[in-house]
Parts: sequence; C-alpha cells; structure tokens
Amino acid sequence: SLNKTWVPLFAQANIAYQPPKLVFYAQNGNSGCGAAQSAMGPFYCPADNGIYIDTDFYTQMDQQMGAGGDFARVYVMAHEYGHHIQNVLGTSTQMRQAQQRSPSQANRLSVALELQADCYAGVWAGKNRDRIEAGDVEEGMRAAHQIGDDTLMKAAGRRPVEEGFTHGSSAQRMEWLRRGLETANEDQCDTFKAL
Repeated sequence: SLNKTWVPLFAQANIAYQPPKLVFYAQNGNSGCGAAQSAMGPFYCPADNGIYIDTDFYTQMDQQMGAGGDFARVYVMAHEYGHHIQNVLGTSTQMRQAQQRSPSQANRLSVALELQADCYAGVWAGKNRDRIEAGDVEEGMRAAHQIGDDTLMKAAGRRPVEEGFTHGSSAQRMEWLRRGLETANEDQCDTFKAL
C-alpha cells in the first residue's frame, strides 16, 4: 500500500513513478551505498533506490525499546519510504546543497529532512485509515518516541544535546508523525519552514 498511496504525489509532480526496492537483511548486507550493518539501523540508499532494514532492528525495537508491534514496524518502513519520496522529488539534493552553503545549519537541515520523512509516514497512515487497527497509532507514537535523538542519547548514558540531533527529539518525531496522520496531506509536511 505504500506504493499505491504515493502514486498520486508523483503524478502531480509529473514524475514517472519509480518504486523503491525493499531489502531485509540480518546483521550485514550490501547496498548501493556500501555495507549495510546492524549498527546503522534502517536506511534509504539513493544510489539504488533501496530501503534497507536489518530484521534485528525490529527485535531491538520490541525487546530493548518497548516499541514493538506491526504498526511500529510499518512506521519505520514508511519513514524510509519518505526518504525515497524526498530523493525522487529532489528534496534530499536541495537539502545537501543547503548544508554545503551553510555548514552551521547542517544538523538543523538533517533534522528537518528526517521529520519530513516521519510526516510522510503519517500521511501514508492517514490515507490508509481502513488498515489501522485499535492500538496501532499508539504503537507508532511509542516507536517515534523511542527513536528520538534525546531518548536514544539518554539510553546511551549521554546528555541530550540538541546540536547533536540528526533525526529530531522524541516530541518532534511524534508531532510530525501525528501531523501527517491527522491531515493525510503531504503539503502539511514542510518541516523546513517549521523549524
């Protein structure tokens, strides 16, 4: 349903639809961007339009983070799919160019890109409400909270420092996922203006 949900967005932009490939691996794998390792977590590789998910990450979400469940897993996949959308639409390239022009804003721009992917994950859920079961939204919000930079830093025994954030705080991730879910409108995902 991720592919079917986003076809209209690509059509509106007059871009031929190019679905990403989805690759599950255990601990180690290869991508067009180089080695895929568990320590990296799920990621999107623009070189081969691939979404790479280490299946151990789902186990870690469930057992170590308390963020398991079907919807939590789909949220992670939908977030990475959001990066595919950003790549195809040119948002990722624009962000990297902006980072080169203004290195002091690099982390803020990275966070904006990640939060937009969270919002796109929410838009997917909002456009597919008929697939959402009782408790799913809570699973997604719990996952967004548990993978926020501040929560991850605390879990690693480090003091959360906003300048070191790359994906956004737990509150930010939950807010943008919620915004996408409630509006089901990708036009409401302009995190670059909001931050």
